[in-house]
Amino acid sequence: MSKEKRRVPKLRFPGFTEDWEQRKLESLFTKYEDKVSTPDSGYWRLGLRSHCKGTFYTYVDAGHELETTEMYRVKAGNFILNITFAWERALAVTDDEDQGKLVSHRFPQFKPNDDLVIDFFKHTLMDKRFKHHLELSSPGGAGRNKVLKVSDMLKYELLVPSIQEQNIISSFLNNVDYIITLHQRKLNNLKLKKKALLQKLFPKNGERYPELRFPGFTDAWEQRKLGEIFEYLQNNTLSRDSLNYKIPNIKNIHYGDILVKFNEILDGSNKDIPYINPDLDLSKFSKSLLRDGDVIFSDTAEDDTVGKAIELQNVNAPFILSGLHTIPCRPLIPFGKGYLGNFFNSNSYRLQIRPLVQGIKVSSISKSALKDTMIKYPKNLDEQEKIGSLFQSITKMITLHQRKLDHLQLQKKALLQQMFV
Repeated sequence: MSKEKRRVPKLRFPGFTEDWEQRKLESLFTKYEDKVSTPDSGYWRLGLRSHCKGTFYTYVDAGHELETTEMYRVKAGNFILNITFAWERALAVTDDEDQGKLVSHRFPQFKPNDDLVIDFFKHTLMDKRFKHHLELSSPGGAGRNKVLKVSDMLKYELLVPSIQEQNIISSFLNNVDYIITLHQRKLNNLKLKKKALLQKLFPKNGERYPELRFPGFTDAWEQRKLGEIFEYLQNNTLSRDSLNYKIPNIKNIHYGDILVKFNEILDGSNKDIPYINPDLDLSKFSKSLLRDGDVIFSDTAEDDTVGKAIELQNVNAPFILSGLHTIPCRPLIPFGKGYLGNFFNSNSYRLQIRPLVQGIKVSSISKSALKDTMIKYPKNLDEQEKIGSLFQSITKMITLHQRKLDHLQLQKKALLQQMFV
């Protein structure tokens, strides 16, 4: 006779040995309602991001209220969800900042009973089984037709330990979240610092002196049209199907990677640059092999990142080509290492591009439009290289902090898998 499988987690704090208890949500929560009349003088409305990304607020001005006479006040420490997008995990546990915000009837709240620690429950929201249950409890088609049947949702069965163990688990994981938040804050601050420097270290439109400058440099900056000091190279139109990451060959830079993966300066040895499949004939591109200092623009995007550019560095064997929806160009005069990649992504240059973009759903920019954009640069190559070096060091710090953050998030994911049944 086989033993019944125990309901215990793989990783557990000392002193706890009992099996976890299987409970339905309806026995752990009580519906919470705090009805108020819809204000006519403006109010803060709470919303929920999908995929358990938390809450956000929208201020509703007087005269733009929801067409309902009643709303509901949010209380901290409740489980709240959006019945229209519960299937997409638009749900959260409210905190002190959410307290007092207003929601419609589509955002029911549930107060935890005495045998459930709400922070313990908060760490179960991303469980795949719960996601599947929410989908099954939201019948209908897509989008707004998939409305959650709350009574079905409350039938979900959750394994819970004693209150004491819940408190210890939630306290430990809250500390992990706090560390993650600190690293996220450091990362955000570095990105803001970089953004501010991109605005101050390059002259504003119509000006020839930057707001912030390295000591010892005082000359006015040069200003030339891109078409006067750059030549265009040929790109290819190879799709992702023609690329791979396993068989070494000539590399290829796809516009999607410029938009999503690469920073302003791209090292030619970067492993995220795919190879071109070896069976393709690339002889007609022999004069367009890229080299150090070349710049590649993405000419297409579905948002305002169209025209994002990268500067290539450390291009050795294997060679590199510019791929689908890109505009490769080569400077005809010397530039300091790292200068161009940062200038082309500065506010000074991006403001020139915006009026030149065409399209509605998909935005694009042409070679002819780029030709007339103005390139601003200090005459002194040392000043250019100091600017490039500064941004390179900030970018490295951002990359390191991002790696730390990613590692912490992976650690938390592993802990959740082992600390819950």
